[in-house]
Amino acid sequence: MLDQYRAAIAAHLREHLPPSVTVCELGNSLDDAEMRRLCLAAPGVGVEILGADGAELVGRSPYVTINVGLSLVSGPGCDGQPADSAVLVLAALVMAAVADQRFGLDCMRPESVRAANLTSGDQASNNVALWTVSWKQALDVSHVIARPDLDDFLRCYTREKKDGPVTIETHLPGPLAAKEDPHV
Repeated sequence: MLDQYRAAIAAHLREHLPPSVTVCELGNSLDDAEMRRLCLAAPGVGVEILGADGAELVGRSPYVTINVGLSLVSGPGCDGQPADSAVLVLAALVMAAVADQRFGLDCMRPESVRAANLTSGDQASNNVALWTVSWKQALDVSHVIARPDLDDFLRCYTREKKDGPVTIETHLPGPLAAKEDPHV
C-alpha cells in the first residue's frame, strides 16, 4: 500500500513539474550514493516514505499518518546561477503541487507541509543544493487489512522450516574431516 502511495505522489509530481525535473521513487532514505545518482539527473526530486506517526479510526476505517519526504537536488545554472536559485524555485513548485492533494487515494489532505535546507559545506563547494519538503498525511489502510491474499503475500517474506528431525551438520577442516560423520 505504501509503495502505491509513493508511486502516486511521484506520478502526480511528474505531471505537475516541468519536464526537465527528474522525479524518482527512493526505496530507502537518501544516502550518499543515491544522492549522487539524483545529482546526475538534477534538477531532481526523490520521493520517499520516512515512517508513520500514529493511527486512528475515522468512522470504521483505520487511517495511518504517514511521514513523506521529498529530496530536492539542483546544480548550478547554465549561465552560472547558483544551485540554490533553482532548488528554491523547485521547493516552491513542489509545495504548490502537493497542497490539498490526495493523489487519487483515500487519504486526508497533507498537513504540516515544510521545506528545509539540508545543503552541507561539501555539497555547496561542489555546486549542489539539497533541500527537503516533508509533510504528514493520514491514509486509509482498511483495504490492505482486508486484502484477501494478505496471508499469501506475507508468507512470501517468511522463512518456513521444513518438518522433520533436527539435524546439526558440522564441517571440520583438516585431514580427519573426511572420516568423521557429519551428522552428529
